[in-house]
Amino acid sequence: MQNLRFYISPYFIAKHYILRDIENILEQYPLKGSLLDIGCGEKPYKNLFVNIDTYTGIDFNNYSINKDYDGEAPESYFSDDYLDTLSLPYGDASFDNAVAFQVLEHHKNPTKMVSEVSRILRPGGYFLATVPFLGGIHEEPHDYQRFTKYGLKELFEGHDFEIIAIKEQGAIFSTISILLNEHLNACASRSKFSYILSVIVYAPFLAFQYLSLLLDKVFPSKRIFFNYLILVRKK
Repeated sequence: MQNLRFYISPYFIAKHYILRDIENILEQYPLKGSLLDIGCGEKPYKNLFVNIDTYTGIDFNNYSINKDYDGEAPESYFSDDYLDTLSLPYGDASFDNAVAFQVLEHHKNPTKMVSEVSRILRPGGYFLATVPFLGGIHEEPHDYQRFTKYGLKELFEGHDFEIIAIKEQGAIFSTISILLNEHLNACASRSKFSYILSVIVYAPFLAFQYLSLLLDKVFPSKRIFFNYLILVRKK
């Protein structure tokens, strides 16, 4: 049932690209040792990190539940004063690696977040993140920014990180599909009638998601896409 939910999800294509690219990057750079998942939710990608010895997740108490995955709760939660201090509750050089999936756009001060990641990582440690480029506002009101690869480079290189890889995810058709599905979801939440109508018309929206996987290959784009995956290493 969980697998079926994933494949018919309005967010299937976005999750497909994220899963695929995390797997690809881990084949090239198999992260080992300890890992901190910042804003982990239910840790939907934990099972991909097969070489990690200790996987620690932290999030807010009211974290978003992703029903498309079998998940587990965080090991720890941000304290009540986190939004004032923006400091991670770990000592310097506490982890070998860190990850943050679709989190950076929700942070009020991304410079402070990257500084904290640099602080808690050991030298040579990796930080893997995914970040939206084009897409609707989500988890309001805590949605503060979008990034280009140039902004990401400046952000990380200014905090003692070496850029290993920045990958654009998707192309114009997958981006269109994601925007259409986000709009349909918004319409579905307006009323019971809107929800029923959205379910009735959903089939072509789902079909377009799968068609977009092919169209992205035929019409690739380096300027129009929906997401970034970035891997950096602490110097």
